[in-house]
Amino acid sequence: MNTTVVAAIQYRPKLHDPIRNIAVAQQLAFEAANKGARVVVLPELCMSGNKIMSVGEATDSAQSRDGYQTSAMHVVSQKTGAIIVFGYIELRGGLFYNSAAVVGPAGLLANAQKHNLTGTDNMWAQPSIAEHPVVLTPAGMLGVLICRDVMNTDRRSRRGSTDALYYSRGSVDTIALLTNWGGPEYAYPDSAWVDLSEEVNANVIVSNRVGKEGDLTFKGGSCIITKTREIYTHGSSFTHAAIVGGTI
Repeated sequence: MNTTVVAAIQYRPKLHDPIRNIAVAQQLAFEAANKGARVVVLPELCMSGNKIMSVGEATDSAQSRDGYQTSAMHVVSQKTGAIIVFGYIELRGGLFYNSAAVVGPAGLLANAQKHNLTGTDNMWAQPSIAEHPVVLTPAGMLGVLICRDVMNTDRRSRRGSTDALYYSRGSVDTIALLTNWGGPEYAYPDSAWVDLSEEVNANVIVSNRVGKEGDLTFKGGSCIITKTREIYTHGSSFTHAAIVGGTI
């Protein structure tokens, strides 16, 4: 049976400082890849920080999907051979999206945009209607979801427009779930993450940020959940910057 080492990375991005955040992301991604990870997932909005309060603030940290932040992570992928998935603010067609890029040694492989906006997302981002990507990686067919998209369906379906899932059962082998997941209590892993794995019958690599940002606290707890219910995490005290590795 073939197995693949994957990694989830969590850290505290500095708000409005993409240059500093790129440096931290590169360092941690290099470390994970050099320890054997073939797919490395970083948190939602890890290049900008989370509490973006206006289109003007989004502009300061935004890039096109093949922009300078993607180029920086491409360097990591070229040198290590690993697939890197990271969250960023995407500027496309004059609009901003909460997005995730999938980068391989050859460059940008895929891009995902968040559909189910939460909190301050609504101050600057557009809810996407783009299809969610499926890309071939060492972890098999990889899908990408961002935070509240863990519902695996668009919120509009609650109003009767569609019942379609982003990823149906068996449609992907692994899902990269990039989050800024907060809350007053710490649950490892969160039940929503386990539910997603069971619903799609897929491995889920959950990368969640840590630390406080304004009045928000992010709880970390990054983990890897396999389709056979093995769970890799550092447990209930896991609220610091770190790398979680696991085999799927």
